[in-house]
Amino acid sequence: ILSKGPEYLGPCDVSCFRSFLNTETGMAFSMEERLQLGIHGLLPPCFISQDIQLLRVLKNYDMRKDDLDRYVFLMGLQDCNEKLFYRLITSDVERFMPIIYTPTVGLACQQYGLIFRKPR
Repeated sequence: ILSKGPEYLGPCDVSCFRSFLNTETGMAFSMEERLQLGIHGLLPPCFISQDIQLLRVLKNYDMRKDDLDRYVFLMGLQDCNEKLFYRLITSDVERFMPIIYTPTVGLACQQYGLIFRKPR
């Protein structure tokens, strides 16, 4: 996809291309990387480092009212920016493991029909 450049993307390629952007680096691509990959203009014109993104995610995470809501938030983050998800988890493993593993996953399994968004 990237070797052709953005001007050659078809409808199927666009969804795959967006998926690539979201799960890899997102807005943390530097201007040089955007130009090199041919994606300049396909992302918002600002650069937001992963450190700043991490602070924003932590603030948003802390506003969640319960563990199930935090679990849903983290799974959404994993779907849209996997690098940032793992950076967050590894920043404080003891804090996040009870949310992405037991006991919260048991509750998520019991209420799966209410929180299902898309297959993984």
